[in-house]
Amino acid sequence: MPDIDIETPIGKVVIPFNEEMVLELFRKINKVQAGAENTLEDNEYLEFLEANDLEDLDEEWLFWEDTKVPVMLHDFNNWLPLHFDITTKAYMNRGEKITNITHQKFDYPHGKEKFPTRCSYFLTHKETGAKYVWRVSPLDGVHIESCLYTNMNDESTNLDDVKSSLSDFVKTQGILKNNVFDAKYQFLKKPTTTFDDVVLSDEQTEILQRNIVKYIKNLSFYEERGLPTSRGALIVGPPGTGKTLTCEAIINELEATIIYITAEDIYEQGTIENLYKLANGLSPSVVIVEDIDTLGGLDRRETGNHPLLGEFLNCLNGVERNEGVITIATTNYPEHLDKALTRAGRFDVKLDFGLPDDKLRTHILEKYLSSHKTDEKINLKEIVKRTEGFSGAFLKEIVTLATIEAFEENGYNSETKIMQKHLNSALESLIKNRDDYIIQKGSQSTPNQLYG
Repeated sequence: MPDIDIETPIGKVVIPFNEEMVLELFRKINKVQAGAENTLEDNEYLEFLEANDLEDLDEEWLFWEDTKVPVMLHDFNNWLPLHFDITTKAYMNRGEKITNITHQKFDYPHGKEKFPTRCSYFLTHKETGAKYVWRVSPLDGVHIESCLYTNMNDESTNLDDVKSSLSDFVKTQGILKNNVFDAKYQFLKKPTTTFDDVVLSDEQTEILQRNIVKYIKNLSFYEERGLPTSRGALIVGPPGTGKTLTCEAIINELEATIIYITAEDIYEQGTIENLYKLANGLSPSVVIVEDIDTLGGLDRRETGNHPLLGEFLNCLNGVERNEGVITIATTNYPEHLDKALTRAGRFDVKLDFGLPDDKLRTHILEKYLSSHKTDEKINLKEIVKRTEGFSGAFLKEIVTLATIEAFEENGYNSETKIMQKHLNSALESLIKNRDDYIIQKGSQSTPNQLYG
């Protein structure tokens, strides 16, 4: 978590957040409470763990942040039965009474599932017979506080091994595998966009298929031959030229783990490294970095040596193994990226999604019109001529607005046809809106920037 900033009458006060300090505070509180008379919960823990006193218990505290709670609870409850025989209980009144276990429903890509959020798990390892108690309870309504206990005098137990086993499960075979999610472990809906929805040149299609789609589908083939199983593709171009749509089509095409990163997700150093470790464990994976130029600190000419840049460089092609991971980054401003970031070995392929020429603008308009009924007399030559320097997104908006006008004019009759006058009217309206925006804002923006 980042530091906590508090505005006061005398200025901003920054309180450094340190998870270890918080954990230590809880440990001290527990030790103070241990001096008091044992509760029912204490005694049942001691009896199960075959310990004489609370001082004999070893403990490890873990906090699952709010955004990660659904993932952690899902994987935790699916991992436990693989290794342990389980009995569950819940306590109330500071451990004085047994109560019902509290559950909560969470949304997952496959549907809703219900898991305990206040519960003590009494665990006996299926192979070693080692005994543990793992307690989970809600903290501030959004976080989960969990604590793993064992008898420190029992040589068959090992808290680190238990924690590592859960961590490995989450990173290799948990609910995140083959799903789409962001840097905060929030699931994203898989897009329905296909390559039929994206206007690409034959060359662009071939590059994407060879370096991303077919590459990740044949990773085992490359691995058997000692070839790299990581790859990087940088997609550049002005807003509205199809970069995001292309990424959506790739996501829809692949059966792989997809991690979608935006600037707002990278809130502290170490996030990028952790995400790539996760991607490696859940491979085959695709890491998509949207608008990589907005992340900040990625050009040493402006920022000097920045830890975020070093982290990216190392993850893309450094000392860390990055097998089975394809990185796709998009940018509107490739000139803002450090040269070390864009060299081969980090981003092996660069696709330039420039503004469409006359031929491509004609093709884009025809493509968007093909899903509607149109008048046979439509002539696109004048519209193509007047939209030089406009993006594909702007052209799509012309067709959308023309369709709206046509249906309004004809009382939303399903047999309505788009006519030349509707396209001309839509173009005039959009150009006027653009010109009014530039006058009002004093903007120097180009059409593709306004409608990207």
